[in-house]
Parts: sequence; structure tokens; C-alpha cells
Amino acid sequence: EVEEMFQTMLEHMPENMRNIAIKEFGSIEQWKKHYMEVVSSEEMQKGYAKVVEWYGGKDKFLSVARTPVSKEVAESYNKRIEAILQKLIAKRGCNVDSFEVKEVVGEFGFVMKQFTQVKNEEGIMLAHVQYYRNEKIKPMIDEQYGKGASEFFAQAIEAFYKHQ
Repeated sequence: EVEEMFQTMLEHMPENMRNIAIKEFGSIEQWKKHYMEVVSSEEMQKGYAKVVEWYGGKDKFLSVARTPVSKEVAESYNKRIEAILQKLIAKRGCNVDSFEVKEVVGEFGFVMKQFTQVKNEEGIMLAHVQYYRNEKIKPMIDEQYGKGASEFFAQAIEAFYKHQ
């Protein structure tokens, strides 16, 4: 199951994310080895249980994992997400509790729910908060969107979902 999840993830993830992982681990083989070890850990098993909950059960999660969207559809979603992040960073001068920011974060959540096919997007969006605050990821996000962008994205998502 874990190996199948890795293969599916690898085949359907955006090229830029794949390149980041390869850069970090040195090769796909090293990344896969790391992935297998991490996913087998107790902490990760708890995380897996949380993801299964986001999908509304193990069967639904495995169904989605085994029949992912095509590369073309994934690329289309990724372009849409990129456009949303551009809209969001353009709102950086606004308070994260403002309607303008919440409107964009709501759109981001809606697209993520469609793309990932989760039952409720809150969990996956809050996982994005951790992603944006990851010390290895922050510099790349800030380089792409501007200094402080990663923290702004994290705060905007938190603000949206804490008031739900």
C-alpha cells in the first residue's frame, strides 16, 4: 500500500515539487527510501489516519489514490492554484481577517477540495500551514512570491479556518 502510494504520488505530482524533493534527497530512490521509512513510523501512521478521515474513510482514500486525476488535469489544477496564490500574495497588504483575503483563501480551499477529492478540505488546508512554515520550504516559497510570503500564506489559511 505504501509503495503504491509513493508511485502514485510521484507520477502525479507537479514537476516543480518533484524537482524540490529530488534536490533535497539526491535521487528518487533516496527519496523513496526516506518516504517508506517515514510513512512506516508511528507518527506518520497517525497522520495517515488523519488523511483517511479527511476522505471520509479508508476505502474512499484508497479509491482516490488508485485512480488519481490525469497529469493534464493535475497540471490544470496546479495552474489554477498558482493563479490563486498570485491573487493571495497581491492581498499581502490586507489584514488576514479581511474579506479580500478570506475570499481568496476560500477559493483556494474549494479548488483543493475538488483536486484532492477530500470530504472536507479544512484538514488539508491546515496541513498547508505546516508546509508553508517548514524551514526547508519557506525560502523557496519566499523566493517565488516575495519575502514573508510563506508566513503570510500560513496566517491567511489559519485565519480562514479558525473562524469556520
